[in-house]
Amino acid sequence: MAPARAEELVGELTAFAAEAGSPLEEEFGPAGELADQLTRREGADAVDGPDTWVWTADALQEVELLARFGGQGWEADRLDRLGRFVCRRDRQTPLRWSYRRETTGGRHREHLTARLATEGWELFGTWGPFAYFKRPEAAVTGPAAQLSAPPARPRRRVYFAPWILVTLAAAVAVAVAVAVATVLLAGSGAGLTDGASLAGALVGLTAGGLLGAWARRTAARRHTG
Repeated sequence: MAPARAEELVGELTAFAAEAGSPLEEEFGPAGELADQLTRREGADAVDGPDTWVWTADALQEVELLARFGGQGWEADRLDRLGRFVCRRDRQTPLRWSYRRETTGGRHREHLTARLATEGWELFGTWGPFAYFKRPEAAVTGPAAQLSAPPARPRRRVYFAPWILVTLAAAVAVAVAVAVATVLLAGSGAGLTDGASLAGALVGLTAGGLLGAWARRTAARRHTG
């Protein structure tokens, strides 16, 4: 097995075991048997099975990325428990796929799903207020939807804008500062009301900063679009 694929499998098994919360051998059996099963399966998949790939992105980029990867023949099977897109691509006859994301929920989602089904759209996952639909391009363009030479599977699996990571880090830092300030105020004999007021003010400033950053980015995207 290629080292990169072996590392990928180890990561997937580790994440699964962490979620299951049970001993590794109880979950997967003896290590030697598991290795034999995985290498046999990988060998079969390399010849006959589909190419697979799991990726994730922030909400501002995922629609654009779904369109790009769908054009490369990637079909999203589902969203996993972490909100990642679990995709596959036929090795022999890859086809282009179209995607759309709708903001909806409850009964409206059911009505929307039924209406879009008449146009060939299939619901493949939901995450928060978003519902994700897919449709093979062959339903619209026929044989032209088939890819003759699809590009290699992307190396990246995570697509988050740098400003989001920076904002999250800042939010965590402020949350820690709030906790420390509250403890110090309580220890100094200040009233709980004063501590709570300070904590509330810091949290409010953080939330305002996050909202402002999001609004600026959204406005910038609309302007450039």
